[in-house]
Amino acid sequence: MIVIPIVLGILLGRLGALLGAGLAILATVWLLLWLPRTAHAAFEAGHWKRARRWYRVLQAIAGSATRERSALLSRIGCHVAANQLDQADQLLGVFDAGTLDTAERAVWLNNRACALVTKDPQAALVLVDEATALRPDVPALQHTRGMALLAVGRIDDAIAILDGMRAGGELSPRLEAERCRELAIAWAKKGETAYAEDYRMRAEAPIR
Repeated sequence: MIVIPIVLGILLGRLGALLGAGLAILATVWLLLWLPRTAHAAFEAGHWKRARRWYRVLQAIAGSATRERSALLSRIGCHVAANQLDQADQLLGVFDAGTLDTAERAVWLNNRACALVTKDPQAALVLVDEATALRPDVPALQHTRGMALLAVGRIDDAIAILDGMRAGGELSPRLEAERCRELAIAWAKKGETAYAEDYRMRAEAPIR
């Protein structure tokens, strides 16, 4: 961004340098604040295609390997959420797991688990157990673990995990809806139709 005021300063003098500095500040705010928040808001609202497009832009202009990996992991999350599992698998394969830091590895493992939970729930559970060991404080990982436990038939364990997701505070509306959806399935499997219906209605409530 420092190039902008230098170039305008050379072309237009002091006024150009001031103008360039202002533009550089605006560009930095757009890159570091507005664009990530816009992508995240689209993801939370369930607009996977739009979020994926913004994360692709973030990846293209990342400026560092860490930000590029973060944007790519977020793109993969969009594919997983949209149930585009083949695309997610392809992108997951480009990572060298040994180069990831703790937070990145937790996200990578979680995305892999989400992509596998319907095809191989036992393998998904192994992956998400590793992810939650790295970041036990992240509710989204707990949600994936609850899904995997439910898929392998450990209903009571799944309910306990899903109930515990709110221990750290309120969840985002999207994640809360998904939590309630899984709890509705779990309670239905236990034959508790009243609980199941209550959670189903919560899951289907409009996301505000």
